Amino acid sequence: MTLSVCVFCSSAGGLPEAYRSAARDLGAELAGRGHRLVYGGGNVGLMGEVARAVHEHGGTVIGVIPQGLVDRELAYDPADELLVTATMRERKAEMDARADAFVALPGGFGTLEELLEVLTLRQLRLHDRPIVLVNVAAYWDPFLAMVSEMVDQGFAPLGDGALFQVAKTAAEAVDLAEAGPAPIPGPFDSRGAPVAPVAEAAVEDWTAEP
Repeated sequence: MTLSVCVFCSSAGGLPEAYRSAARDLGAELAGRGHRLVYGGGNVGLMGEVARAVHEHGGTVIGVIPQGLVDRELAYDPADELLVTATMRERKAEMDARADAFVALPGGFGTLEELLEVLTLRQLRLHDRPIVLVNVAAYWDPFLAMVSEMVDQGFAPLGDGALFQVAKTAAEAVDLAEAGPAPIPGPFDSRGAPVAPVAEAAVEDWTAEP
C-alpha cells in the first residue's frame, strides 16, 4: 500500500552530517518502498536533503510552503506538487490533510510545534495515524525524558509506545509507519487518558444488579 508520509524536519543549514545523512536515508527509503513524501516544501536544511533524496530514487514529492518563504526563494521548485499557502497554520492543515503517517527527523521550534500538534490530536483521538520519531545521534533523548517526566507526574496521560514510536534508523521509521499506529485500547477521559477496564466492569456489575 502506498502511503503519503508527512515528514517534519529542520530547515537549518550547516547541520552535522549525521542528520543530513539520516534525511537522505529517509528519502531513499520512502521512494524505494513506493511512498510519497509530504513535507514543508523547503529546499534548505534537512527539508532539502529529504526531498532531493526522494527524487533521486524515483519518488514523489509534495511540498507545502507559505508564500512568505516562497518570496525568500526557499521553495523546492522541482516538487511534483507545490502547494503555496497564505500562512503557516494553513501549511500545517494542508500537510495534515494529505498525510497517512507522520515522521519527525531532528528539528527546531517549527518541527517541535508540528510534532506536538499531531501528538496532542492523537492523544484526544482526533486522528489515528502513526507518529514516529527518528532518534538520530540521540537527538530526541531530552524530549523523550521530558515526555516520561510529564507522564510520571500526571501532566500527560500517554507517551512513548502509545502516542508515538521511536526509531533509530530511517528504515525502522518507515517500517513503523507502514505498521500503523500503536493501539490505545478502551475508552478515555477528557485528557485522553485511558479509563481502566476495572472501572468499567464495576459500573457494569453495579447497573446489572436488580
